[in-house]
Amino acid sequence: MNTGHLRAFVLAVDEGTFEAAADLLQISGSALSQRIKALEKEVGHVLLTRTVPVRPTASGETLLRIARQTLLLEDEARRTLGFRGSSAHYEPTVTLAVGVNADSLASWFLYVLREAAVWDHVELHLHAEDQEHTHELLRNGTVAAAVTEEPTPVSGCRSEPLGVMRYWPVASAELLDRHRDDAGAVQWGEVPLVDYSIRDNMQRTALARVGVTTPSVTHLVPSVQAYNAAVGYGLGWGMIPQAQMPEGVVEGTHRDLVVCAEIGPQDAQLHWQHWSATTPALDRLTEAVHRAAARME
Repeated sequence: MNTGHLRAFVLAVDEGTFEAAADLLQISGSALSQRIKALEKEVGHVLLTRTVPVRPTASGETLLRIARQTLLLEDEARRTLGFRGSSAHYEPTVTLAVGVNADSLASWFLYVLREAAVWDHVELHLHAEDQEHTHELLRNGTVAAAVTEEPTPVSGCRSEPLGVMRYWPVASAELLDRHRDDAGAVQWGEVPLVDYSIRDNMQRTALARVGVTTPSVTHLVPSVQAYNAAVGYGLGWGMIPQAQMPEGVVEGTHRDLVVCAEIGPQDAQLHWQHWSATTPALDRLTEAVHRAAARME
């Protein structure tokens, strides 16, 4: 397959429109469209929906990961050999797309960014997603590697254990006191819950321990900093990673926040999944991830 056609296909998916992808390649929208059509003719399938944003079809999703792997290998070869090709604008930069859960990105994964700051001709494209779902980004070809709870490797990938992130159920003591029965027991079904996203199942899994399936009120706060602040302000209870716990909560000395003992902590075993066909840049990223994960609390 023509790698120029594959690059046009991948950029159209990433940028969402033919025009934006064409701008990056410094060609006309018509020229980019012709490259996509030529690729579709070659493989015998329609690969993209002509919508805004454009999206890969089922056949396109199948080809997307192969296309990304091919381009990663080509870009790595260009960078290693110092080859710029006939297009003066083309820089031999290797792009590494990575799926990372938000809590890792806000804590131990920062050490990966610190190492990457001195890498030449390598750019990181990070995709934030819940750790229960980051492996889906690998499966559909969006990323080359991911931090995930899923230990079973996606087809064409390797899976390596990273370590355990412990989450603590935390709430304002005042909030819990407002939802106790006459005997002093917390009525967990009535206590508001704070979720990070609609795909965040950790709190509901924890609630099942106390026999609650559906809380009466659920707040969605899709920001790590704002999520922790919401729990701190008493908006609802939530699961906070140990690395982000306010001082004194676990020890029981915080002025207001307490650990919800009835629910108890929950551990997330994280894994690093990445394409089996690696490159020096992807290998270096993997090594940096393992070093950073050793700092996980």
